[in-house]
Amino acid sequence: MSMKHITRTEINIGARAAPLIARVNRRAKRLILKVDPVAGEIHVTAPSKRAVPEAIRFAQERIDWIASQLTENLRARPFASGMKIPYEGADHIILHDDKLRGAPRVENDLVPVIRVGGGAEHLNRRICDFLKREARQRLTERVDHHCLELGKKRRTIRIRDTKTRWGSCSSEGDMSFCWRLILAPPEILDYVAAHECAHLLHMDHSPAFWRVVRGLGADPGRAARWLSAHGPSLYAYGVTPDHGRAQPPA
Repeated sequence: MSMKHITRTEINIGARAAPLIARVNRRAKRLILKVDPVAGEIHVTAPSKRAVPEAIRFAQERIDWIASQLTENLRARPFASGMKIPYEGADHIILHDDKLRGAPRVENDLVPVIRVGGGAEHLNRRICDFLKREARQRLTERVDHHCLELGKKRRTIRIRDTKTRWGSCSSEGDMSFCWRLILAPPEILDYVAAHECAHLLHMDHSPAFWRVVRGLGADPGRAARWLSAHGPSLYAYGVTPDHGRAQPPA
């Protein structure tokens, strides 16, 4: 795929300007508009260099949709000392303590905190590693609990840095989960675990599948509403990656 020609400019979104990056892809059959809400960038693809100005106008005509994708709660938020983050659904403050040895630890005194040691330049990575370990532990506990109830056996559990899916289950019984589920309330994490375990019986989303999910004590409607309202903002925590980009409706 050839994308040699790149034009960088800006586009006004309300009272601020956002980077707009236009690329040429000669295989593209139409103008393509995508938004990276974490990086705060707009990307347009044109089928030829001659079509780049048209692609930029194409983006400018869709300002309202772009603005809806660039809300502040979706912007990248690397972990930092003094930052308030959700942990198992409750606000915790990250505190850097260069005298602390070993892994970060949670302290639930008057104000819940996550205390982290080591060099300040490694704080984001250390918090990410800590949260991934916590996610693996909680998800393994809940998956094994649900598998026992179902009388089914799972295979490998993988904790991933996914961008759009909270969980998945293969036909062989391998499961993958997004580590940011540890930031959500426990009942939401448990719902995703139950959802994937139900796929051990039904590799679809049939009525029978949803009966299994509810039989495991999960509330699909409540979880779907919570994830729709709060899930996208969780993807912003921890890193500044080149995430998959949102696309406008046709």
